[in-house]
Order: sequence, then structure tokens, then C-alpha cells
Amino acid sequence: MKKCLAALAMAGMLFSLTACKTSETKDAQTTDSISSFSGAVKEGAGQTVTFYGYGGDEKANAWVDEVVSPAMKEKYDITVKRVPMAIDEILNKLITEKEAGSKEGDIDVIWINGENFYTAKQAKLLYGPITKNVESFEKLMDVKGHNSKYDFGVKIDGYEVPYGSAQLVFAGDKTKFETGFPTDTQALLDYAKKNPGKITYTAPPEFTGSAFVRNIICDIVGYDKVEEASADKEELYKVIKPGLDYLNEIKPYLWQEGKTYPTTTAELDQMFAAGQIDLDYSYSQMHVAEKRSDNEFKASTESFLFDKGTIANQNYLAIANTSKAKAGALVLINEMTSENAQLKKAEAKYGYSIPPFDANKLSKETNQKLTDLYKNQGVLSLEEMQAKQIPEVQAEKIPVIEALWKEHVLHE
Repeated sequence: MKKCLAALAMAGMLFSLTACKTSETKDAQTTDSISSFSGAVKEGAGQTVTFYGYGGDEKANAWVDEVVSPAMKEKYDITVKRVPMAIDEILNKLITEKEAGSKEGDIDVIWINGENFYTAKQAKLLYGPITKNVESFEKLMDVKGHNSKYDFGVKIDGYEVPYGSAQLVFAGDKTKFETGFPTDTQALLDYAKKNPGKITYTAPPEFTGSAFVRNIICDIVGYDKVEEASADKEELYKVIKPGLDYLNEIKPYLWQEGKTYPTTTAELDQMFAAGQIDLDYSYSQMHVAEKRSDNEFKASTESFLFDKGTIANQNYLAIANTSKAKAGALVLINEMTSENAQLKKAEAKYGYSIPPFDANKLSKETNQKLTDLYKNQGVLSLEEMQAKQIPEVQAEKIPVIEALWKEHVLHE
């Protein structure tokens, strides 16, 4: 699917957007007139805005329905319609509309990041830049920080607004790791050898499993070498080979001797909760807190990181170029990334999400609220997590790494 999307994206680049930009339609004129957030508020009144994103997280869905949508209607007279859809389907829909010459579509705000942003930007599927018209970006976020400028190594250029932060975190029952958690690849290998069948990971291209593989590679090879390497398959293989060799070395000691892998993180969670495996992981820093809160994981379950760090990134909100409600979409993005909405999203009820804010721009009261929410939940402090963050690998290299894993590890 990713290869198909990439191909479609490249094909999409052949189509000029000049006609859309010079169109004298009412929609084009409305779009051009949005020069400020206050202007977006005025033009957006009465609009219905769609929010397209992954719908499998019931707590995140509830947050949109119970917190965001009522606020949008009350404050701005804007109706929000949440549409659950996988990002690959969203991009396929946008590319199909573009190839058909459509100037308007049903998709307004999109939850996106990484390879999918790279695809969408290359194919010119997004409207922007938008950050200049979203008040929360300047007010609450580190506008000069890496994650405000780059998404998986791809220049953002104002086409996305940070929506949430993510970092790969490991989880284990501390009663099973009496000498401490395996905080580097050698310790992980030692544990796997002493406890065969108790370690596994989800098979790439599953998103988090792919991140796990990249983290192993970065831990062994070093992030700088991966970053500096060419995206050419043969050249990249030479650089990451020690990491792939490690994955082959640990393979016989994995669950099912590495002959098969879980396909989803939900399956991994279930195996961990049932005691089939001793190590779990997630791209959500609050994963353990959420699972403990829901009584799915034991109270003795705690988070840990590799000593050299783990891969971190942010996810974002963007607007489709064919959106019929660009003004309302800008207002929705501002509301979804507002201090009040994000603080609600950080509560257990809505999934313990960590806001994408610059702590230096928040009040002492707000920072304390966040600290209190995460205290004694089996998770690491925000300071410790931020101190051990590795930037994401460039988006163009991720499918290459996944292909190399499939070729040299899965089928080895």
C-alpha cells in the first residue's frame, strides 16, 4: 500500500494546481481572504468541518465528541463531523479527487504525520501554509524547535500544526526483571537468551514495529550514521547491516523462534497482559498509565527507555487542499490544539495524551496540572523522556528499511 501511495503521489505531482489557484470560484476567493485567525473565525461561522483520522481509539474519539465539538459549536457556531478513516484511505481519496480534477472534496482536517505527510506534500494535497493563522501555534508551541520544522526529516513549511507528541517506550513487569530492565540492545539480547520465547515485536510495516526496528538500528549503529546515509537501498543496507545482523542474532530466542510475529500492537498488548511475553512497547508515552488505569496491566508494570534514547516524533493536523471549509478547518485546528482542550486530552478519561506544548510557554499552574496527571502511573517523568529522545529517521528511508528488514531478517 505504501509503495502504491508513493507511486500515486509521484503521478499526482504531474498535475498542475495552477487552475485551482487561479479559479475565480467563490471558494477560491474565500480561501485567499483568510489572512488571520480572527478572519477565519468570521468566515467559518455556520460551516460544517470534517475531521478525518484513525477511529480505533475510543478515548480519542470521545474527546473529539465530548470536548472539541461542543466547544466549536458554542464558541464559533461551527459544526464538527468526525469521520474515522485510515490515513492510507484518506490519501488515496485525495489523490483520486485530484486526478479527477476536483476542486472540492469532503475532507477538511486530517490527522497525519511521517511518511504520509511526505506523500501528501509531494503530491501537493495539502492547503497552506497554515501555522500563521493558528493562534495556538505561536502562543503555546516551540515554533523554532525541530518538531515544528521537520516531520520525519521532511520540512513542514507551515503545512502542519503539532497535535500530540509520541515517543517509543518499553514496558515490563518489574517483578520479572529483578536485576533491572534491559536498557540497551546487549541487555535485551541477554534477557532473550535466558528467557527464550518471552520477547517479540510487531512485524514492519506495522507502524510501531517499524519504529522498534529503527530504534534497534539506531542503538547499534548510531542515529547520526542513519541520518547521514543515502536513501539508496544498497548504500543504506551497508550502514544499517549491524542492526539487521543483531535482529537475526536475537531471532531464534523470540516468541515462536522468530518464525512469525504479531501483526498489531493490540495483539502485543494482549500477549503481554496474558504473560505470554515479558516485554511490551508503545509509541504512546502514557501507554502503561492507560493500561494500568483500565486494569489491563498489573500495577507492577512500569515504563523504561534505552540508555541511548528512543525514537520520538509528533503527530500533526493539516488541511486538505480541496477542503470546502478552510476557514472552519483553521478554527478547528486551533481549538484542538488549545490549552484547555489539550489539558482535557491529557486526562485518563481521554487517554493521557501528552500535549505538544513548549513547557516554557505554559503557566506554572498548567505545568503542575500535567505533572500531577502523570505522577505515580508507572511512567517516566517528562524530563527523563525528553532527555532521551532520538529524532525520527527521514520518511523516505523508512520504506527502504522496512524492505531491508523483510529481505534480510524475515526471510533470512
